[in-house]
Amino acid sequence: MRPSQGSKRSNKAKTRRSELARKGVPFVFYGLVLFGLYLSSLYSYLLFHNLAEIFVIVVGCSIFILALNSRQRLDNSYVLFLGIAYLFVSGLDLLHTLAYKGMGVFPGYDANLPTQLWIAARYCQSISLLISPLFLHRKLNIYPVFAVYTVVTIAVIAAIFANAFPVCFVEGVGLTPFKKISEYIIAFMFIAAIAFLLYKRTSFDRHVLQWLVASLVLTVASELAFTLYSSVYGFGNLVGHFLKIIAFYLIYIAIVEMGLEKPQRLLFKNLKQNEKALQAALKKVQRLAITDPLTGLYNQRHFSTVAEEELRRACRYGRSLSAIMLDIDHFKRVNDTYGHTVGDHLLQEVAQSFRQELRRVDVVGRYGGDEFVVLLPENDLAAARQVAERLQKSIARRQIATPKGSAKITASLGVAALDCEETTVEQLLSRTDQALYAAKKAGRNRVRSG
Repeated sequence: MRPSQGSKRSNKAKTRRSELARKGVPFVFYGLVLFGLYLSSLYSYLLFHNLAEIFVIVVGCSIFILALNSRQRLDNSYVLFLGIAYLFVSGLDLLHTLAYKGMGVFPGYDANLPTQLWIAARYCQSISLLISPLFLHRKLNIYPVFAVYTVVTIAVIAAIFANAFPVCFVEGVGLTPFKKISEYIIAFMFIAAIAFLLYKRTSFDRHVLQWLVASLVLTVASELAFTLYSSVYGFGNLVGHFLKIIAFYLIYIAIVEMGLEKPQRLLFKNLKQNEKALQAALKKVQRLAITDPLTGLYNQRHFSTVAEEELRRACRYGRSLSAIMLDIDHFKRVNDTYGHTVGDHLLQEVAQSFRQELRRVDVVGRYGGDEFVVLLPENDLAAARQVAERLQKSIARRQIATPKGSAKITASLGVAALDCEETTVEQLLSRTDQALYAAKKAGRNRVRSG
């Protein structure tokens, strides 16, 4: 007995609820962790700050370790570059944590020191995320990158401790204009990084891209929150750190999926893209092999192959089949008068007349320099002659403006119908050619039947 439709719907609903419950467990856990962090801020803001910064420092270092160990499995250097960048961002965040007000690690410095280290870390993070998509399709030599980050980071730290870095926070006053403007600049760079990621979206797995964009959006919100506080223990600072925690976690998820869980999917995606490019190139080669490069019509060899199949089909099933042979009148004179470029354009105009006047089932090819052949399935001699007359008039209307005046052409056309006593296309085309010769002999720019 088959289960009822209602039973099927009930089972599907249970499955969906089960999946939602399973996916909801991590979010409940993370929510509890964030709530615990909030409770720690009520007990001691310094404790909250240390826990928050330790979390992002561990995440940043984990990204580096993950990127370094999975670099052989990935076919781009995007993850590796981000890993190196986040190692140095984590180093600056570690100094920021140690320098925070109340830690007492760097005596003689006030709240300006951790704020300067903070802004230096955010500049490093935003610039790195902005340029990271450049390494999606190029290999990365880690040693020069390490050297650049090391030199720049040491120089910035030295400038900060030597009081050569712009002041970011004044006790009793709050943030300086430099710090606020910097946060807006950094936020703008994060937004630009989002735009760059979306521009390069075809290089990413859809879920990875979603995590990266979500992380950057929260980072922008975090930076804006950090423009609002007047005390390093203030509410704006608290909100900014919560947003920073979530943003770091989201980018960690993205890197884990890209580096561990889904490298095969990303590799498969790249392989599929390469396969599509190869298929497109193969189709182009195949098209070039069967078409005339100037007019886009079938070349003589492929026309003959298709024509033989049409002839066998027509004879087997007793169907009508006719042919038209077309030759441009005085084409050599056109080339001599206007040049071969104009002559080529006129040949393309003739091809356009074929496309406008013929059916999709008709077979047309360029048979020689200025000679074309058409095969008309299911058309008897009378119908083929009507088609030929339309072609003759269409071609006579075409012209090209040149410095020497308007270049015009006419064409002579011969028409013949299949006689199934003929066994080859050549025999049919031979009678068509005779009709074409009769059209030329009668004065050109006309149609004759054979």
